[in-house]
Amino acid sequence: MKVAQRFIAIVLIFMIWILAFSYVHSIHRQSTVSAIPCPEKTIGIVKINSRDIFSKILFDYSFRNKDAKMIKTVSEYYQNWAQDTSAARYPIDFSENFCFIKLKLNQEIIWVLAGKSISNNASFNGFIRKGFYYEIVSKDKEKAAILQQQLMNGSWFLSEFNPNKALTYELINNKQLKNEYVFSLRTQELAFSFKARRTTTMIVPDSTRSFFHISTRLNRGSFLPEKYADLDVLTDKLAGFSFNYYGARYINDAERGTYIDTEFDLLFNFSKKTKPTELTKILRKVAKEDVRVESDWIYLNRARYRLKAINDSTIFIGKNNPKLSQTKAAYSMRGKPQVLTEIKDLGWTGGLLELIPEYRALKDFSQSVESIQMHMACDKNTCTHQVSKQNTCQKNMQHIRIKFKPGSNARLETFRVLLTMANAYQFQPD
Repeated sequence: MKVAQRFIAIVLIFMIWILAFSYVHSIHRQSTVSAIPCPEKTIGIVKINSRDIFSKILFDYSFRNKDAKMIKTVSEYYQNWAQDTSAARYPIDFSENFCFIKLKLNQEIIWVLAGKSISNNASFNGFIRKGFYYEIVSKDKEKAAILQQQLMNGSWFLSEFNPNKALTYELINNKQLKNEYVFSLRTQELAFSFKARRTTTMIVPDSTRSFFHISTRLNRGSFLPEKYADLDVLTDKLAGFSFNYYGARYINDAERGTYIDTEFDLLFNFSKKTKPTELTKILRKVAKEDVRVESDWIYLNRARYRLKAINDSTIFIGKNNPKLSQTKAAYSMRGKPQVLTEIKDLGWTGGLLELIPEYRALKDFSQSVESIQMHMACDKNTCTHQVSKQNTCQKNMQHIRIKFKPGSNARLETFRVLLTMANAYQFQPD
């Protein structure tokens, strides 16, 4: 009897692995959606090749993963997703290529979720056109219905998916591709590349210390779920920012109490003239904490930072005197992400932080990164050979590669931290 039971168990395990492998193999095939119609007012498209992304992640998850934390995170996400009655359900086949379309309509930026339709049910909030379902997100139903009617009556054009690119963000101008941000996810590396355009101001980090630096230009109309709509007071005016982070310290003061004193330098680049007094109003609304100004200093809770207007649209907040530089990079990243989760002098309270899933996931992710490499390369379309002895090459292609330590899997580490953040913020009450 025991021999028979063991044989049956072995057969069942074998069948489970065969089914898992078959599923991974099935989604590894190319999507049947090779192109999608887009409204003529489109100014950007986030294209997602879910088969390419999840076939690689599921292969690692099914055959290479030995981490129990991954199983726990996936289980928690699925339970939250199944119980989330507030989240909208979309009649879209997410196993095929789908996208988020960014439009400028009536001088307003809106986002539309679009993908292959799996239902003809008219009870949904969006509309179906030529086999694809479209729905405006982050707008109230009444306003969305009016805007969707305008889209349906307007002109459309066809935008193609590239089967070799898992995730891309295309900037569109008059139905033509203006720039393309390409993201790739390999076993030991995360990478993305794009064309560098205009120059922008950034803060130069202090390379003699451990730091993490990020600078970016922003396009107006960043997508925000409705529950975070109050953040638009910042994103609608913000043209870009530059951020240096050097860690944090736990302060236990007899007079002022306990608080976290983070050391950072932050440069805000606004698209319109903005005074420091306006910024403090924005911070009060966004941060929802004590924000006060005394002369050239700003207090965020009990931590003190310098406050300085660089010009009429650039404002600095930080611990150090700002050292500025100009860069053509639309996005830059340098340093050691480990400092993002380092807090000195925590003592026994540090153990409490380890119990917070978001902190633990960010710490594991940052500590699994070995290096961040950034370089500019020549775009073959801008290289010319007019004279045999002269080679003119405009280095306008920017590449950023995040390399992970041996034994760490970039796909799984990224997937785990994203699911953990979704568990924490996507399913929280409005």
